[in-house]
Parts: sequence; structure tokens; C-alpha cells
Amino acid sequence: MAMQEWEMRQRQKGNTAGAEVARVLREQYGDVPLPVAPERALDIVRFSPEQHGALTERGRLIYAPTGQSIATLREKGRKFWSTWHEEYPDFENLPSRLTEIAIDPQELFLPNSNRKTLAEQEKMIAKYSEKLAKEVPGVQAILGEAPDYVELAFLHLDATDERLFGEKYDYRYTRTKTPTVGSNVALVGGFNARDGLSVLHWDRGKGYDVVWASPLVVPSENR
Repeated sequence: MAMQEWEMRQRQKGNTAGAEVARVLREQYGDVPLPVAPERALDIVRFSPEQHGALTERGRLIYAPTGQSIATLREKGRKFWSTWHEEYPDFENLPSRLTEIAIDPQELFLPNSNRKTLAEQEKMIAKYSEKLAKEVPGVQAILGEAPDYVELAFLHLDATDERLFGEKYDYRYTRTKTPTVGSNVALVGGFNARDGLSVLHWDRGKGYDVVWASPLVVPSENR
């Protein structure tokens, strides 16, 4: 594991102070490798059996990302029809979170969450999370990072032969929290059967018709 990946892991865990220390060290010394035991690197935070049952009863599918990035997935033959990110190796090598993720494939996007800013979409996610936590204690809904949605899309394709963000979903995009260039953040969607998945970016302060918010349900940090 390199310094940048460790920084990303700390941000996912809510350890902002640790992440900032890693960022400063990375800027000074580069993305140096860190000694991490392989068995620890793949530890995945999972839902409890009770949470798993409650979520699946409510129509949600559960997946366990394994820390893949755009770069590692492309190396494994996954198709991306967007190419701009090939010039940004730091972005392409960001890993997905190591927690189980639940999604509702029948309601992948929050209703009426398009044409809104990132801040407005995050408020909608927070409200949705509060309601869900009352139904299933110990879980929370989040707006994920770009690699979370990227690996999730391919896990779902393997499991169901269905493309999240594809034709069934009108090729919509979900906004993510991952910064790209300037005030932009990454978008994931437009999953074309011929050309593959698309990763674009859009200004966090602007809404757009096809830019929605797709909540990811994960184990709560305070469960």
C-alpha cells in the first residue's frame, strides 16, 4: 500500500487528521510505499447478519468491493470509454472503500436529486440516511467516491449481467465526492454495453439534468 492509498483509507474512515498528515508527507516525499500486511490490507468491514437480512428484505443487493481502482480494473480488461483520467494517475489509482455496500437497483438514484449542487445532494443523502438508520440500526447512506461506484458497477455486472448506469437507468450519472480539476468532482455513469463505463467530471456548484445522487448504504462508523 502506498501513501496516497493510506490517505484515502483514512478519509473513508473519517480520520481527517491522519489523512492530512499523510497528504503533507506525500507532498514532501512522494507516494512512498508503506509496510502493510496483506491480510490486513484486504480486511472488509461487513454488515452484521441482522443488518444483512434487513437490507436484503428491503430489496437491496450487497457487494464487497476489494480496493480496486480505475487503473487496476482497466488492467484486468474492464472497459472505460472515457479517457481524460488517463492523464491523472493519482486519480486513476484511488482505491475503492473496503466496506460492504448495499444498493437498491430499483431506485438507484434519489428521486429529484438531479439539477442540484453537490452540497444540496449531500443534504438529500443525509436525510435519506437518517430515515434508513431508523429502519436498520447501525447503517448509514453516503455519497461515495469515484472508485466505489466504478468497482460496484462491474461487481453488479458480473453478478446480474445488468449494467448499473446503463440503458435501464437512461445512462444517468451519479455525482461523487472525489475532486478532479478545479472545483469539479468526478461523475460515474453512462455504462455503454459496447464501449464500457464512463467517468466524467462536473462543477460541484452546478446542477445538471443527468447528474444525480446515488446513495451507497454502508456499515455505520459508530455502530
